[in-house]
Amino acid sequence: MINTLLDVLTPQSLGENKFSAGNMHPAAFRVYGGQVLAQCVSAAVATVASDRILHSQHAYFLRPGDPTKPIIFEVEPARDGLSFSSRRVVALQGGKPILVSSLSFQMPSTGDDYQPDMPKVPPPETLPSERQLSLEHNNLDESFMITTGEDLDIRLVEPVDWDNPVAREPLLQAWMKTTGPMPDEPGLHQAVLAYLSDAFLIDVCLIAHGRHFAHVDFQVASLDHVLWFHEDFRADEWLLHTVKAERIGGGRGLASGNFYTREGRLVATTMQQGVMRFR
Repeated sequence: MINTLLDVLTPQSLGENKFSAGNMHPAAFRVYGGQVLAQCVSAAVATVASDRILHSQHAYFLRPGDPTKPIIFEVEPARDGLSFSSRRVVALQGGKPILVSSLSFQMPSTGDDYQPDMPKVPPPETLPSERQLSLEHNNLDESFMITTGEDLDIRLVEPVDWDNPVAREPLLQAWMKTTGPMPDEPGLHQAVLAYLSDAFLIDVCLIAHGRHFAHVDFQVASLDHVLWFHEDFRADEWLLHTVKAERIGGGRGLASGNFYTREGRLVATTMQQGVMRFR
């Protein structure tokens, strides 16, 4: 499954800064947003000099994607300066944009260094994976296996009964990595982290009031997503993603997350706002 994931997250060039890609879960009710974020990363990386490293992505989700149809990615080379490059990527289906994304790249630089300490949590080896728990409870959704598939190993520090959530502190901490080794391509590891980054940001807002994204009287959808990369990492080695709700109100939820390596280095930060409202 890891090869399928990597293939999907590597759009194929159609020439003239245009790319095409398929979907990880063609039987799902909609395209997983993290997949499109990741594909935008890969498409943009393919148009930038290899000595410039992606440091930020800002994206807006515009329409739900159809998982039965390919996605076209059009990359606009907005600017190539002395040390920074900017790209704008539009993801389209049926000629209509489903996501727009701006990405910024930087030549390697040095400066001051500061980061918060990584929270103290149990090591991943002591925790069950989301797939293991789903198999044990016989509730594996094979059409939409974002956190429960064979491609990713995701282990929550405090597992949640997603079918019967209860109100709790809006904080989630999860160890994450791919289940197999990946090539030594920094841009691909960044794409996989972008894929991972969309997993729990709405969920952490929902659990504050014991809600689930599938509640029939409640509309849930991602609106915008921001991702900052701070330093090198590998997505096939354990990363701790700590996610918390920042604000819930006005029919929206805002959450933030940090990705730490096992050694405690903060390698990426993310934020997302989503629709959370009564129909």
